[in-house]
Amino acid sequence: MNNQHQRRWQPLLQQWVIIAAKSQARPWSGQSVGEKAAAVPRHDPDCYLCPGVTRASGHTNPTYQGAWAFENDFASLIPDNRTTATRVDAPIIGSTDSLNLTAPASGRCRVLCWSADHSKTLADLSLKEMQSVVELWQEEFTALKSDAEIQHILIFENKGEEVGVSNRHPHGQIYAMGFVSDTGLRMRQAQSAYAENNAQASLLQDLINRPEYQSELLIEQTEYFKTVVPFAARFPYESWIVPRRHVGSIDGLTAAELENLAGVYQRQAQRYDSLFRRSSPNVTLLHNAPCDDNATNTHWCFHIALQPPLRDSSTLKYLAGFESGANNVINPVQPELAAEALRQCNINRDVA
Repeated sequence: MNNQHQRRWQPLLQQWVIIAAKSQARPWSGQSVGEKAAAVPRHDPDCYLCPGVTRASGHTNPTYQGAWAFENDFASLIPDNRTTATRVDAPIIGSTDSLNLTAPASGRCRVLCWSADHSKTLADLSLKEMQSVVELWQEEFTALKSDAEIQHILIFENKGEEVGVSNRHPHGQIYAMGFVSDTGLRMRQAQSAYAENNAQASLLQDLINRPEYQSELLIEQTEYFKTVVPFAARFPYESWIVPRRHVGSIDGLTAAELENLAGVYQRQAQRYDSLFRRSSPNVTLLHNAPCDDNATNTHWCFHIALQPPLRDSSTLKYLAGFESGANNVINPVQPELAAEALRQCNINRDVA
């Protein structure tokens, strides 16, 4: 079988990904993208995330240093004031109409500022600053998990204008949902079914211990984590950071693992900047186990997915007609070659 042109099974999402590496070489006359060279100030008085600035809501940011979090002023999810009993017994409103079901869009949204310095990204923080960010991830997750309303917590970063970011201040977000997301439901079912059929084994742990994840798909391995390109990568240079032991959520990581994760994550962010010769746009997703009372949550393995939307330094990867209509993503870069390219990237070890 030609491994440059084949379908590959993505076991977590339970879907096929099409690897069409030859399509990367086709002529391109569409839009090209690139990072503007304009200097970025360390503090922008017009930025709602900078220290001391008054936001559109009327709240004034403290003169914070390092990582800082606050409740999103314009949240997509809002707290559900119904009692727990009512939520459990009647989660669907208007359920007599099977074609137009509705349910509360409940939850909380948080904004996480990585640094007070408007000009920085996670790739160029000091290692100590990066460790503060990772600690904030864990602290926020632990606090939100204690809320009885919350069932699933997604920590993420949208970085770069190419993914729709309008504020370049280094920041991420948390959506703490009063429901389990569609992706969460699919990943949970996949990992639970795998455990049931494989003597309670962990899907992700078995995956990263396969031979290809020891060699051609491996980018970096430390005492606690592996950074890999998934065999069925959905984006050209997608990578995963996976703990080397089964951990359900970030609150299960030890202090040593958390410290190690800071360097592992930052080095991978630096590889993307090196590969694309610019500050790379990226979507980062921290996939934690749902925190509802479903017994199968124990089979979930925490991992971080990094998904830069670039085919190369100036060309975006779009999910357009075929992907939207068929729900089979086409990856124009062979994952083994993507991993090789990322392994060869120079990184700033003085920072990392």
